[in-house]
Amino acid sequence: MSRITTNTTPPVLVAENICFSRHGQPVISDISLTLHCGTITAVTGPNGAGKSTLLRLLSGYYPCDSGQIILREKPMASWSAAALAQIRAVMTQQSAISAPYRVRDIIALGDLHKEYTRQTTIDEVIHLTACESLLDKRWYQLSGGEQQRVNLARALMQLSCSLPVPRLLLLDEPTAALDLHHQQRLIRMLKKRVSTTSLAVFCILHDLNLASLYADHIIMLNNGRIVRQGTPGEVLQKTVLTETYQADLITLRHPLTGNNSVLLTP
Repeated sequence: MSRITTNTTPPVLVAENICFSRHGQPVISDISLTLHCGTITAVTGPNGAGKSTLLRLLSGYYPCDSGQIILREKPMASWSAAALAQIRAVMTQQSAISAPYRVRDIIALGDLHKEYTRQTTIDEVIHLTACESLLDKRWYQLSGGEQQRVNLARALMQLSCSLPVPRLLLLDEPTAALDLHHQQRLIRMLKKRVSTTSLAVFCILHDLNLASLYADHIIMLNNGRIVRQGTPGEVLQKTVLTETYQADLITLRHPLTGNNSVLLTP
């Protein structure tokens, strides 16, 4: 099983042989992975593979039945909720906000650090997520894609501490409701963010071509187990994809990256 070995800095998170069951049925079985700052790790796989459950385990929301998760060289279970929120942010697929807050106030809710640069930081996050035109709107006035951008802004605000400490951003299908322009802008922004800050990104992506273009590391899940993990070139192989997804497809080399692009056959 392939792992990233070129990064010499301590990993921000290590999962070792983690398992999780629901109602007596295994959902996650014997998964091990490592997340480093400066990288985007994309999790792919068919519906029901266990992707969202794995994200919740890595976030500390679910406890493991067995195995362990080490966050910044300390067991996940030993972190307090307040300390964890300072270095780990989660963006789920859906959020329900019943209060009639404006978008600018929702983004500001992510400010846990209360630094003197707060307004500068909020302005930067708003720009990064293209939320300028949404600031005076209420949550219920936003489309699904606009809500995703606001949720991402709030998560980035949560991790906006100026200290160069390792941080982890967990995203559940962040591009699902976005148009092509905003998909590209969001992933490009995350790519730049991990290269310039002490941040690791772990995101669930159904779009294999986005994963191929932007992920440093891909983990492919099926039936709660890792089918393969490694670079996009190592994971996005036709035989692996066909067996995992049970779909008729072809792979073609992208002319700019050299990685495989995935196309369904008619």
